[in-house]
Amino acid sequence: MPEGSKSFIVTLLLSFFLGVFGADRFYLGKTGSAVLKLVTVGGFGYWMIIDLLITLFGGQRDVGGFRLAGYDKHRKTAWIVIAAVFGSAVLISIGAVTLAAAVDSGGPTSFGWVLLAILAAVGIVAGSIWMLHRRRAHGAAAKDPRAVDSLPPLVRERIAKLQTLRQLYLMHAAAGDRVAPSLIGQIDSVIVNVTELFRRLSLPTDKVQRALAQAEYVDKLGKLAEALDRDYLLDVLANPRLWDNPEQHIRGVAVMFDAVDAQLLDNIRQVNGRRGLKFQVAIDGLMDPRKAMDDRQRDLGSASGAE
Repeated sequence: MPEGSKSFIVTLLLSFFLGVFGADRFYLGKTGSAVLKLVTVGGFGYWMIIDLLITLFGGQRDVGGFRLAGYDKHRKTAWIVIAAVFGSAVLISIGAVTLAAAVDSGGPTSFGWVLLAILAAVGIVAGSIWMLHRRRAHGAAAKDPRAVDSLPPLVRERIAKLQTLRQLYLMHAAAGDRVAPSLIGQIDSVIVNVTELFRRLSLPTDKVQRALAQAEYVDKLGKLAEALDRDYLLDVLANPRLWDNPEQHIRGVAVMFDAVDAQLLDNIRQVNGRRGLKFQVAIDGLMDPRKAMDDRQRDLGSASGAE
């Protein structure tokens, strides 16, 4: 059925607040019935309620027989508001009657004392249930070794360093650096996987494996952080013209991260399969070439001194 020009919301509001005066029917153009409704004071209170229900259920029409505009769009909201108003009125009425019965000029009545006792008992029971639930939840969390921070302190320090460096690479990415976003993704992946590995190694039966993993990844994460820091890759990105083959340095660090990340995934699978951890990734050769040269010169100097 086509909608007319008369609004469903306006009709509903007039019916609810001024229905006793026939305002809703005047608005719809039904002057004759509106006057009759006005004279009879809303049809002795019944007619206004009937009109309100007809409007809510979508049966109300304007003088031309057209459906009220916006009914399909606003009917759910109208029902919720009307139900809330009537529900609040009922609750307020019940509360007023209860208060009147519970208190008189001399203080609480017998009914009032009984009501207070019931409310106190309900409060005690509800509080006890809440405390018991809190205690059980806290106990379950305390008993679950995987629910607490499972990272060894030294590993946590290395992760914190990587997260600090990650913020610097975010700044490079925001400035338009094309390399930084992929490095950020690699940093995130390593952090997630090393955290997951130690979470799965947090059971008491995994102490030996956990100690091996700690020694391995304190070293590996430290080297990754060194490669990312200002003395190496950050300087390569900021001053590529000062470095020979900057792309090679960038690829070297990316390969380091991929290698460590792949080993982490292998270690997680080994833990899941109850197998011993195997560490087969060596990243020293991919570190800063300047550091490798310094190490080589130091070794040569030591050999010369020995002669």
